[in-house]
Amino acid sequence: MHVAVRILLLVCLPLLAQAGQLSAPLAGERLLPGPFMQVWEDRSGQAEMPQVRALPASAWQPVARRDASFGYSRSAFWLRLNVHNPAPQAGDWILLVGNPLLDQLDVYGLDDTRVYRAGDQRPFAERWIAHRQLALPLHLQAGETRELLLRMRSEGSANLSASLMSRATFEHHEQRHLLLQGLFFGALAVMVIYNLSIFVITRDRNYLWYSLFVSSFALYQFIQLGFALQWLWPNALAWHQLSFPLSSALATLMAIIFTYGVLDLKHCHRLYSYTCWVLTIAAVLVIGMALIGPYRLALMGSFALLGACSIAAWGVTLLRWRAGYRPARLFALGWSMLIIASLFSILSGTGILPYSLVTLQAQQIGSLVELVIFSIALASRIRESQQAQALAQAQLFDKERQLRQEQERSLSLQRRTNEQLEQRVTERTRELEQAMQALASANQQLNEQNRRDSLTGLLNRMTFNNELDRALARATRSQTSVAILMMDLDFFKQVNDHYGHLAGDACLQHTAWRLEQRLRTGDLLARFGGEEFVALLDHTSAAGAQALAEQLCEDLAAHPCLYDGQSIALSLSIGVCAGIPRSATQRDLYLRRADQALYQAKSAGRNRVERAPAPALNET
Repeated sequence: MHVAVRILLLVCLPLLAQAGQLSAPLAGERLLPGPFMQVWEDRSGQAEMPQVRALPASAWQPVARRDASFGYSRSAFWLRLNVHNPAPQAGDWILLVGNPLLDQLDVYGLDDTRVYRAGDQRPFAERWIAHRQLALPLHLQAGETRELLLRMRSEGSANLSASLMSRATFEHHEQRHLLLQGLFFGALAVMVIYNLSIFVITRDRNYLWYSLFVSSFALYQFIQLGFALQWLWPNALAWHQLSFPLSSALATLMAIIFTYGVLDLKHCHRLYSYTCWVLTIAAVLVIGMALIGPYRLALMGSFALLGACSIAAWGVTLLRWRAGYRPARLFALGWSMLIIASLFSILSGTGILPYSLVTLQAQQIGSLVELVIFSIALASRIRESQQAQALAQAQLFDKERQLRQEQERSLSLQRRTNEQLEQRVTERTRELEQAMQALASANQQLNEQNRRDSLTGLLNRMTFNNELDRALARATRSQTSVAILMMDLDFFKQVNDHYGHLAGDACLQHTAWRLEQRLRTGDLLARFGGEEFVALLDHTSAAGAQALAEQLCEDLAAHPCLYDGQSIALSLSIGVCAGIPRSATQRDLYLRRADQALYQAKSAGRNRVERAPAPALNET
């Protein structure tokens, strides 16, 4: 038994020795170098090449994953890979890194004189091969083994997702991949143009929101796949960093608005609207974080937003389907496809799922299927709308026929009624007279209501002006003093802002009631506008008016308004103008003097009384 084990070890020992060495693939083959790599995590991110070269062998750990993914980490990861050319002739290979959003990648050993430095946070022109992904050229002589050291660091997913292939295989792979991407983005463009055309024809905004959703999603994919950095902003690195979470949140926001409209949620239970508003606010916050906040926080926020919105949309769609809304069936299927595809993409980015063509293209495939299903659902919605319109027209024709029958019966009934009409003329006349009397009473009540403010029950401004004209005319003839008190609640806007407008209305009613309690029976009190009140005091001197005004200030300050279990403190600023009028036309002058005194009271600190001099004879 022991001899057999020793023989097995002797046979496997050469294979184990070669486990850390990757043989360059033949033409047409693609190899994933992850299992052949060793990794050392630089948590500080400050290690230099000589320090890494001096690391002991025990510091290096096997990657043991095909995609060399380490999730979301701020560390720098050093990867070591030995590539061997077993062919009898020299050859060229491409090490293709399938993560276009990798921030920084430094590779030592590709060239004897240069270090490969690339990533989406370095200018695109610095890449050795102008490619949307990171393409690393490798030339090996016959039988040559070369050690490559790769330093990877990223604010996003630290996922190398590399594959090694010959240059011919790379070019063939690139042509096929560009064809597929062209078909993908072409399909999105067709959907946008098609639905915009329907929007122009029907003016149904749901097609506009869907077009904006598809457009923003296409931009998100264009950025994620590396096309944006290559063709749109090759040197705008800061913008490229924030564009990924920004486009993701923007596409999610358009999806929320589209879902809200197409499922007709505004006519459903208000919980649906509340959910959409919360998700909309969250999307706007993520957009704000993408513009001004930390990149990692915005990125995690966009992922969380996408997951929450996908699950919420799926749940809402199922509930609408259950409630009998037939188009919701297709939307439920579409959201299911997006949730599955997004889950694959997110789990691949975090390193939970390994890199593969399925996880790499899952979001594109799932989203394309979802968008096609949504387009079918919108078309189905048009068909159901047409069927509903045809049914409505049929119902309209039926109602028209019933209406004609009713008209015939009505004419017959009218003829019989006319025969009895003359007998009821006297009775109707008497009822008309009673109605006229009731109308006169109602008009009288209406006239009284027109004199009053609807909220406080006080006289309104127009009525007060009329009464003031008459009071000034009487005072002019009798040469007696009249006084005007112009009153304003202090900081009333803060009451509305803090307690709400209903509490503000309660404060106005409370103030009116307190003022009425302190005034004499013959005095007039009116609401002048907003939080302003005005009082007219007949036969009152300036000193008496000021004393009364101070009593009003003290009374209101001592009696806060009680509303909904809260005590709201109130105070008044009052301007006083009193004197013997010289002319019956001095109404506006008295009011202006009182208003000026009111502003002096506010400027002097509020909750006080200021008095203005009486107008002179020649003032107008």
